[in-house]
This record gives sequence, structure tokens and C-alpha cells, in this order.
Amino acid sequence: MERRRPRNLPARPLVLVVDGHVDTLALYSIALSAMGFDVIAASDAADAFSRAWQVHPDIIVTELALRRTDGWALLASLKDDPRTRAIPVVVLTGNSQPTTHERARREGCAAFFIKPCLPARLADELRSVLVANVSPVHASAPD
Repeated sequence: MERRRPRNLPARPLVLVVDGHVDTLALYSIALSAMGFDVIAASDAADAFSRAWQVHPDIIVTELALRRTDGWALLASLKDDPRTRAIPVVVLTGNSQPTTHERARREGCAAFFIKPCLPARLADELRSVLVANVSPVHASAPD
């Protein structure tokens, strides 16, 4: 099933949260759900890419340190595939190196956060990214 890009920001945007730490994945999934998002979760890059391809979420939040393969490989796969290329990706990682932040920007990430990050701050940024991805023509179009 493929979701089409919304004409307007959905009432409950669908976010794919990717993190190899079960506790962190649960924390952000539960918090974002309580803050008005529909959430699907994945614990590794292969599962995340498969879910992104199948359900086409409105936005993806990923850690860079994942099992089996890293978040950089996931990001490259998402950006290389025309079915997932337009989905904005937000990095939420424990890696605070300036070079990591710079690389995320070069790779086309919509935003970058260092853990720990309050879920409310993450939710606000996700909404900002989603609003920025709704084209001005569609944003002003009547319902």
C-alpha cells in the first residue's frame, strides 16, 4: 500500500521511528503517538526500508547506530529509491560529533538531533518539517 503525499498536513501524520534500542524505540513511539502522530516502529535498517517502501510514511526518524547495517546505509537506500526519495528523514542519534551533523546535512536530512532529546521538542520539529514539505500551492488550496 502506498500513501500519497498529502495536499495538506494530515491530522495525525504517520512517522516511522527507527532505533536499535528497544527502550528508546518504545519511548519515542509512545510519546509521539500521544502527541498526535501515528507511529510505526522498526529496529533495523532492513525492516525500516521495507516499512518505508510499503506504507510510505509522512516522515522518518532514525538513529544512525543500527544493528546489521547503519543509518547511513538506510538513508542512502531511501534517497536512491524513487518510491521513498521524497520522504523527509530526521536523524536522532547519540553521536554528537560535528562531522556527523555535517554529513547528515550533506546527505539530505531534514533535521538533526542529539540524544537525549525531549519528545515534545522532536514532535515540534517533525511538524515543522512536515509543514515545510507541503507545497505552498497545496497549502493554500481549499479542502
